[in-house]
Parts: sequence; C-alpha cells; structure tokens
Amino acid sequence: MSTYRFNGLDPELLYSLTIIKGIDSELMTIPELKDNGLSIDWADENGTERYHGTRRFKSKTYSVSGVIITSSPSDLQTKFNALATFFMTTGEFNFDDINKARRWKVFYNKVTSVEKINNRSLRITFELIDDYPVDIFTI
Repeated sequence: MSTYRFNGLDPELLYSLTIIKGIDSELMTIPELKDNGLSIDWADENGTERYHGTRRFKSKTYSVSGVIITSSPSDLQTKFNALATFFMTTGEFNFDDINKARRWKVFYNKVTSVEKINNRSLRITFELIDDYPVDIFTI
C-alpha cells in the first residue's frame, strides 16, 4: 500500500503505480511570491521601493515520478490506460499524503516522460499543478 492517495484511493492498488520518493521536498517547498506590480527601482537610489501590502503567491508545480509494475503486458496496458483516463477525465483532485495527514488540491497538467523498462513495467513522470499554494488541507 502506498502512502499517497488520489481522491482517497491508493494508486498502487488501482494502477500498480508506485510513486518514487522525492516528491516530498517539492510538496513542502514554500510558494513563490507574485510580483504585485508595485515596485520601482529608482536609478539614483539604492534598493527598490516595494509595496508590501496584500501578498499573493504563484501556483506550484509538482513533478511526480513513479513506476507501474504489473504481472503481464496486457495488465500493464490496462493499468496505464486506467491512469491516463483518470488524468484526462478528472479535473481538480485530492492528492493526499497519509504520513503527513495532509491534502493538496491539484490537477493534472502533462506527462513529461514515459520509459518502458520491460514488457511488464514502465517509468512515468507527470506534472501536477496546485492553485492553492498557501492553503493547508488536512485529511
């Protein structure tokens, strides 16, 4: 069983997808501040004058790597097709980390790589986008 969930369901059980460690550091990064458009860098003064009122943050992007390992070539195709269908038909979904008791509301952006390891397994990397970078959702 995986420590991650897609809409409450284990991707290892549904798609034989094991998420490779490394996403933890991306999930825990602090979001980048948006430029509020109210900064002036005067040529004849040191530093920059900035408006420090309302703070807004950019969306975060997570690169998720995993492997799909199955018992047969036909099962590999079935599991991959199911994962692709989930990504193509689901809008925003919950990405949960059970160990952290934390939820991120994300949506699928793109698959950046698919590498076939053998006829029963492949390595996949996909991108998720978080439009709620400062919100903390607990499970």
